[in-house]
Amino acid sequence: MNPFTTHPQQQGITYLEHWCFAMGTACRLLSSVVALGTHALFPFIPIKPELDLEATAAFLKERNEWIEAAKGRRTGHSCPGLDDKDIGATNSKTDNPSLVV
Repeated sequence: MNPFTTHPQQQGITYLEHWCFAMGTACRLLSSVVALGTHALFPFIPIKPELDLEATAAFLKERNEWIEAAKGRRTGHSCPGLDDKDIGATNSKTDNPSLVV
């Protein structure tokens, strides 16, 4: 068993998808930590709304929903956030790839 691919395969994603998911989550959380830490030291510096606790909780909920959904599907996309409805979706009537807007 390859230790680099066992866990991602159990989640229903590729190693690259797992890397993108984990690194994207880590970078986003690091941004929130820096914003909140800065605000703790300098309370007069506001926290950007996209980095506050409510936005961070919503971000984590969205990421968790994506990984849970990945267990039951394979999109072929390399990173989370892309879904079949976003690009390259298949038109069920013609089975031709189409851009869904």
